[in-house]
Amino acid sequence: MRSLDPRHLVLSLLLSLCLLPAHAHAQSAALSDSAMLLVYEGSTVVAREEFQYAHEGDSLLVTATHSRTLLDEKGRRVPFEKHLLLVVDARDLGLRRYLSNQKFAGVDVVRGVLPEDTIFTYYSERDGGGDALRMTQPPGRLFVLDSGLFTLFDVLTRSVAGKTFATRRVQMIVLGADTVTTPVATLVRGADDTLRVGRRSTRVLHRYTFEEGATRFELAADDQGRLQKLTHAESGLRVERLPDAPTADRPRREIGRAHV
Repeated sequence: MRSLDPRHLVLSLLLSLCLLPAHAHAQSAALSDSAMLLVYEGSTVVAREEFQYAHEGDSLLVTATHSRTLLDEKGRRVPFEKHLLLVVDARDLGLRRYLSNQKFAGVDVVRGVLPEDTIFTYYSERDGGGDALRMTQPPGRLFVLDSGLFTLFDVLTRSVAGKTFATRRVQMIVLGADTVTTPVATLVRGADDTLRVGRRSTRVLHRYTFEEGATRFELAADDQGRLQKLTHAESGLRVERLPDAPTADRPRREIGRAHV
């Protein structure tokens, strides 16, 4: 592994996004999807995450903002925000570029991944100073997990929409607080279920179990692969997508009641 100047890599990533074909930017107004995820601890909403997908030529541009309130070192309640910008292949959702920016208590943390042919570059920057590493790129499609960003699970479930399998290996790049690892996770297909939407209609849900080491999440997605629910039994964490339109059972004003 070799250290590089992370500032040059941030500029390289932003420049590569700016150099997408001109006709692609004209299509960006036509969103493939946009929604909000609510994050629960038990029965309490503790965070929300808004995301959107936009076509950019032969790529999909995924953006998201995760917001909540956390306690700082002095015990004060301080806003926490984390943004992601992800570029994936529009056909199979394989990784092309990744960038996240976390803001908390006056500290900015940037992380990113730049895949190449046989290597990928991981960089991290904290308040202007940082480091970068070149690492051997694992074979196959790559998917990113970055702590506290649940839209990345939505990308994963969309990548297997319409596919029939019992067990599938998934090559991950996992970004921890101070680490980057490349584990192979396992996605296990479960039995389909149904979700009631409003008073009359129902929706088919496809169940999956995501396992990476000792970490295990239960996922549920619709026919298009859109993540509807994520649970982590050990911590009591639950993430749910808000309905696409207000219903009598669950109006959108629930957002206003979220204590974030």
